[in-house]
Amino acid sequence: AERAAAVAAEEAAARAQREAGGLVLKRLRGEPGLCAALAWSPGEARRLSFHQFCTFGAPDAAASDGVLYYELVVGEGLENPQVGFATDGFESGRDYYDGDGVGDCSHSWGIDGTRCARWHEGDEEYDFEWAAGDVIGLAANRATGHFAVSRNGAWGGGGAGVLFSDAGLRCEGGVFPVVSAEAGSFEVRLPDAASGFAHSPPPVDFWGE
Repeated sequence: AERAAAVAAEEAAARAQREAGGLVLKRLRGEPGLCAALAWSPGEARRLSFHQFCTFGAPDAAASDGVLYYELVVGEGLENPQVGFATDGFESGRDYYDGDGVGDCSHSWGIDGTRCARWHEGDEEYDFEWAAGDVIGLAANRATGHFAVSRNGAWGGGGAGVLFSDAGLRCEGGVFPVVSAEAGSFEVRLPDAASGFAHSPPPVDFWGE
């Protein structure tokens, strides 16, 4: 009964986001009602607070062309975060604890500024670190197949810049934002936030097209 109530509450939250004319950030993997809490009001950034490892995403934000950009504000106490982009091949609907998150498979790519690693079919040490309060920009260029990351608006220095160049990022169905973590919180700024972004996507010449 508790699980059914939790699923119903999540469906209501998704419906409210949709009816407000916005994108829907929802749980893709993890225990319903237990793994994380989503705080949201129309036009505002979403806040995700994690209680056990799980993955949230916004599949209806999928971009099939151009550059998809979103921002995360790093919260306190983050544990095992993996954030980035996924294709429609990323398996969702796992309503149970699942230790696989963004970048553990071939259909997603992620960055982790807590453990200083990048993720695609597993992790690889990568010199990028964040701190609470940092604004992390994530950009996927559909034409070039690049995934880039910024810290507080800077697209270079300290590991910022292009993380991946992968033909998979140009897949037909597009890519969408995904966020995994075990504890701590992120503020998630999707393209529909009325408050807008703190910073800007990379300039056109950044991609070297």
